[in-house]
Amino acid sequence: MKLRRVSKSLLFTSIFLVELAVILNSVELLKLSVLPLLLLVFPNLPFKAELGTVRLDGGDRVGETLEVNIELRIAGFGLIKAMHFLPDTFELVEESNAGGRFIAGRGVIRLSYKCVPLKRGVYDLGVVFVEAENIFATRRVRAKIEFEAEKEVKSRVYRVRRVEQRRGIARKPVPEIDVSKVGVPGTDFREIRKYSYGDPVKFINWKATAKIGELMVNEFEREGKKTVWIFLDANPYMLHGDLRKNCFETAVEVAASLAYYFAVRGHKVGFYTVGHELLLYPESGRRQFSKIYSTLVKLDVSDKEENLVSSVEKTRKYIEAVKPASIFVTRVELSNPLKAVMKAMGRKNLPVSVIAIAFKSDKSIGGSVEDAVRESTIRKLRAAGVAVTEVEAGKSAEVLAGVVK
Repeated sequence: MKLRRVSKSLLFTSIFLVELAVILNSVELLKLSVLPLLLLVFPNLPFKAELGTVRLDGGDRVGETLEVNIELRIAGFGLIKAMHFLPDTFELVEESNAGGRFIAGRGVIRLSYKCVPLKRGVYDLGVVFVEAENIFATRRVRAKIEFEAEKEVKSRVYRVRRVEQRRGIARKPVPEIDVSKVGVPGTDFREIRKYSYGDPVKFINWKATAKIGELMVNEFEREGKKTVWIFLDANPYMLHGDLRKNCFETAVEVAASLAYYFAVRGHKVGFYTVGHELLLYPESGRRQFSKIYSTLVKLDVSDKEENLVSSVEKTRKYIEAVKPASIFVTRVELSNPLKAVMKAMGRKNLPVSVIAIAFKSDKSIGGSVEDAVRESTIRKLRAAGVAVTEVEAGKSAEVLAGVVK
């Protein structure tokens, strides 16, 4: 059994007094040497700790302050200490999650503090450790109080401010106002265009035909907006950085923000997690966003690696059916997305964009090489007509602004 420092001091004091009593032949010193031993074996007085009130306010999203108030009712005698258990991914910002006081009889210990969750997930915050020391601090007793206090921390969702658009093969990489090509024509006029084989005769614009000298037809908005497919890269190389500046956490924030942006605007949103082979079929509305968001809360990087080309192949039949605009959220310097992007475009030249998550604080030779590879890959993607938006890890708010309440 490991002795405490106080116990060692009392033991050494007793031995010293015994030796001194022998040397001086003193009965009084010999009697006095028993006193430290009596203090050493002084028992712990019984104590009882009960949970009083518990309040956990806030902390529902990453970076949002969580205010904790816990009251413990104590019955005992001695120094009583208490500590509320916090996961490593929570950072204290005000006061402390531990406290204590000397109690003689009955008393109350209150733990009031503020912390900030740095990572999304589901956490069990229902554990408090209590420790009691006797009045001479020679012995201690520990107890554990458990209660139900599960906290689900979600990623922050930002209103998309802009995503880079470039003309090329993919003329509308971000289909904010793009409509479906496979829906039923509505009543809202869109444009006048040249006649194509199969166009209904009733849509022919005879005035424009007579003026231009070529058969022209009226184009109407289709019912339903274009489908958007989000590919989130969850391969092991995405887990780079610390809790505050992390490539994967930033990618999750971006994916959640894009899903919200398009789903609430009537677009059908499909979702595929690269690495986990997790597929959510395209649907629209807040219900689809909630489904994607719930998936993202519990999502972590995959143990195995899956290339982007394979992910496109596994969603090929859906892409051919709904002809979506595809968005890849990845680290382009490591995922080599060019082949996957070209496959997603297909023969129909479907719109594709890439959100390039970058970690730029590493000044080593390896970091410089990654920067060079990333810049080269982005140039190739843009040359192919792909819209590319760079988002630095930990700074998604600078591209996606305005927190959604």
